[in-house]
Amino acid sequence: MSFQAFPRHLALLAMAAALAACGGGSGSSSGGTPADTTAGTFIGTAPDTTSSIALDGIPRVVPLPGGAPLKGMSDAMIVGDNIVMRSLSDSSITVNGKQVYARTRLSVMDKTGTMVSTTDYGFSLAAGYTGDWVMLPSPDGFMMVQSGTGTKLLRFDAQAKRIGDAIDLYPPVAATSTTELAPAEGSAAVDGNGFWHVATFSLLPVTDKTQYQLKLCKFDFNGRQLTPPFEISTSALHPHVAATGGAVLTTWLEGGGAMVGMWPKGLGAPVLRSVGTGGARPYAVALDDNGKLGVIWNGKATLSSPGGVMGVAIDKNGVAVLPVGRTDLGQETLSGKWAGTSRAPEIDARLYKGNLLLADVVVGSYNPGDPVGDVLVVADYGIGTAALSAQKSATLRIKMFGPGSEIGNTPVLRQMVFGDHTVLLIGDENHLNIQQLTRK
Repeated sequence: MSFQAFPRHLALLAMAAALAACGGGSGSSSGGTPADTTAGTFIGTAPDTTSSIALDGIPRVVPLPGGAPLKGMSDAMIVGDNIVMRSLSDSSITVNGKQVYARTRLSVMDKTGTMVSTTDYGFSLAAGYTGDWVMLPSPDGFMMVQSGTGTKLLRFDAQAKRIGDAIDLYPPVAATSTTELAPAEGSAAVDGNGFWHVATFSLLPVTDKTQYQLKLCKFDFNGRQLTPPFEISTSALHPHVAATGGAVLTTWLEGGGAMVGMWPKGLGAPVLRSVGTGGARPYAVALDDNGKLGVIWNGKATLSSPGGVMGVAIDKNGVAVLPVGRTDLGQETLSGKWAGTSRAPEIDARLYKGNLLLADVVVGSYNPGDPVGDVLVVADYGIGTAALSAQKSATLRIKMFGPGSEIGNTPVLRQMVFGDHTVLLIGDENHLNIQQLTRK
C-alpha cells in the first residue's frame, strides 16, 4: 500500500480547515509562497527572567543498578513526579562492519535523580532499528515515535512499562520496494488533543540524487489521523516541529537554506518562508503556551556574524522579530555571555513559566587564564514581544570536577525542571552525570 500526500495546492486549503478544527484558528489567511527573507523589526517588551541560577550540591554519577555505567543518554522527560530517560541498550547489530546499539533502555529516576528502575527493551520495540526516537507526553504516561527510518508509535505508562502493541503511523515500506515512499527523518510535538508529526519521505533505494518530500500530519494519542498528510516541501532535509496553543511551526533545510512553515493561531493558511541561518540547521521551539513560536540554530562565526547559539521569535506572518534597524539574522546571538563555542550535537531548549531555558556544552576557559576545556552553560531568557536577542537573561557557567566529570565526544544535556529545583542530566557515550540547580 503506497502512501500518497495531498497535492500541494489542495493541502494548503485542507490545512486551513484542519487547523480550525484542531484549535489552530480560522478567519483571514496569508499566502503560501515562500518569501526571500524573514527580516523584520519590532520594538516590544523584554520582561524580567530568572534573577539567578545556582548549583545545589555537587555533581554525581548515576550508574545502572549493578554498578555498570549508564551510557548513551538520548532523551529524557518528566512523567508525573519522576524522570524517564532513554539511553543505549545492551543489544546491538552489525551495520557496515560496525557494532550499533538500539536506543531503547528506559530508566525511571525520582525527582532527585535517584535510580528507581531500568528496562532494556533491546530490539523488541522495532526489530533491527538503531535510529532515534522522539519522547512525548501522553494521557497514560508517555509515547515514543521513531524519528529515523520508520514511523512506529509506542505507548508506555508512567513507570516505563509498555502499553499495547506498536502502531505504524504510515504503512511500513519494504526495503525492496521501488514504488512506495519510505520515511527517512521525523519529528513530533504534542498540542491539545494529539501530536503533530513531520517527516521526510523518499523512494528507495536512496542515492545521492534522492529528493525527500516533507509531510505534516496531526494524530491523536492512539495514532489515528486527525488531519490528512500535507505535503509542504518536495526537497527537504532535517525536519523539526514545535506546537503550542493551536499554532504549528515546522523547520527544515531546503537547497542549502533554512525554511519555516508557520501555521499561526488565529490564521488558517500556512506561510512558507526562508530563514537566514547561514545554512545552519533550524530547530523550531515553543516560546509560550498561547501560540508564540521561534527558531534557534547554531551559527558559524563570520566577518559579519558573531556566530554561536542564535534565535528569533517568528510572528504570525512567518517573519523573524528583530531589533529596530536590524535586517541580518546573523546578529541574533543568544550566547554572547557564554564565553565559549558550542559543541553539543543539539541544544536543549525548554519552555518554563514564561522563560526559554537553554543548556549546552561549550569549549572555553572557565576563568580568564584557565586552560581551554569543556564548560556547561545553563541560560534563561525572558519571553516578551521584543526580539529574543534583546530579552533579559541569566546565565550560569559550570565547570565539572572529580571522578567521572570528563565529558565525552557526544554530550547530551536535558533539563528536568520541577517546581523547586532542576535536575540537569549530562550524558555521553561513557556515563551519566547529574547536577541539581535552583532558580530564583
